[in-house]
Amino acid sequence: MELAGLFFGSVLASTLAPFGVELLLYYLHESDEYSWVVLLTVATAGNTAGGCLMYGAGWLLVKGISATGWYGKIQRLFRLEGEAMARVGKWGPFALLFSWMPVVGDPLCLAAGYLRLPLLLCVLMILTGKLARYAALLWIFHQS
Repeated sequence: MELAGLFFGSVLASTLAPFGVELLLYYLHESDEYSWVVLLTVATAGNTAGGCLMYGAGWLLVKGISATGWYGKIQRLFRLEGEAMARVGKWGPFALLFSWMPVVGDPLCLAAGYLRLPLLLCVLMILTGKLARYAALLWIFHQS
């Protein structure tokens, strides 16, 4: 049950929902009930899934919203004409290595989907960034 909470919490943390999973990860690490490999795998999988959901939402924005008149409102809401679009437009899928960053990461994934960047490369970059983040967190937790 705790691992399911970690997974779904990690999914939420990787969407526009203001949710952090670090305390739960720390608690599970300190409980010594699960190995760091299991925690790393579950947290990374959930966070990557959330990043892919944001990519999908960006992809759907182009497909569905443009015909409804909500297009401009949605663009402004997600700041698709701002920094995220500029970064992803400049660096392509490699910008998604920074998808782990709070506040910045969600719009990057959304912009990648909006720009229809190659899905597999985007997933690989999202996975790599999220894996590095959780590996660093678990290493820090282990040092304390």
